[in-house]
Amino acid sequence: MKILIIQPGADKRGHFGVYTVNACQELARLGHFVILITNKVYPKKFIIEKPLFEIIEWQEGKYNFAKFDQIKTKNPLYYIFGYLRNSFFILRYGLKFARGKQFDVVQIFDTEYSIVSLLIRLYGYGLKICLLINAPNFSFKDYNGSFFIKIYKEFQKRFLRPLFWKQIQGIVTLGEFHKKELQRQFNLKENFPIAIIYDGAKMPEKHLNRTTARSKIGISYSGPLLLFFGMIRKDKGIEYLFEAVSLLKNENFKLLFAGSLFDYNENDILKMIDNFKIMDKVITKFDYIPDSDVYNYFFASDALILPYISLYRGGSGPLLKEAAVCKVPAIVSDVSEMGPLVRKYKMGLVVEPENPESLSKAIKTFLHSSNEARQKMGESAFRATNTWSSMAKKYEEFYKSISLNAH
Repeated sequence: MKILIIQPGADKRGHFGVYTVNACQELARLGHFVILITNKVYPKKFIIEKPLFEIIEWQEGKYNFAKFDQIKTKNPLYYIFGYLRNSFFILRYGLKFARGKQFDVVQIFDTEYSIVSLLIRLYGYGLKICLLINAPNFSFKDYNGSFFIKIYKEFQKRFLRPLFWKQIQGIVTLGEFHKKELQRQFNLKENFPIAIIYDGAKMPEKHLNRTTARSKIGISYSGPLLLFFGMIRKDKGIEYLFEAVSLLKNENFKLLFAGSLFDYNENDILKMIDNFKIMDKVITKFDYIPDSDVYNYFFASDALILPYISLYRGGSGPLLKEAAVCKVPAIVSDVSEMGPLVRKYKMGLVVEPENPESLSKAIKTFLHSSNEARQKMGESAFRATNTWSSMAKKYEEFYKSISLNAH
């Protein structure tokens, strides 16, 4: 197949680059002709070998995202401007590039949905377009945001919905929960093509013991260590996590709180920790964790803890991408795809969201569990992982089905 992938922000902090590069590389390895159109990308950060796919950086990488990432907490409006700017210019170029070139599928990653709707209307005729939707955030009632943003999400839905079947031939999303919500929110019929494709992951080159891993990230503590990892946002239930920790002052453990600030600044987090009087229980790492160090945080930890709130609509995050491949058990809220995944594969413990008592009880249960029980959960998590290669094969199968059934 001839596949065009459009990613307006491959160099943004987070999963964007690693996901895009590995998807392109593994699809190309399967024998497909793959072109990536993006703003700026650094393949050497994510793959060792030479890219098997063609890369086109619009205007030779002039629209890189580094300056927006650096100031997103100080100037969020400027960050949003960068996201909208890249979404418009990179997608417009990609769709115009695709016209007349007989691509079997045009895959759009991580683009603002109103811009997607507008540009597909202008330049998408005759193309077989597939859209990645990470989170079903198109409901005024359910979206976790301000009144203005809720209205905007409704606008996005109404602007995007008429394009399904006509110009958007399929959706890729992250779980069964997401599929059902997208069908409901967009009023899609059962036969509209939606593929559930879990994030891929690279297997660690070697498994480190906890002492070695902790030394690599500068932690000398030898007792039980629970890890909160990822972008620090309001939908991740941080205040409930801190309250749960405060209920366990007599238990022997520490919380490693690691990730880049987004909806909070450092003082906000430190103030919460101080208010709950858990300074002695929390180790903070307020920064974007380089890819080369990520696995060290998981190998250093006894369990991953994700206390997300009920309105969380994202994917499985570090649950499958890092914890599972490092055989680390998880304690998660019963939200989105996370709760069902952990329950299905017996990867750890599931708690009621926004309930500090439920979370503290699960933490205590884990801390008092045997090494054999923890190891069993870790092994179960490992068996649930999705490699980049298997992820690409699922994309391949979906693209073939779209080609056969395109309307």
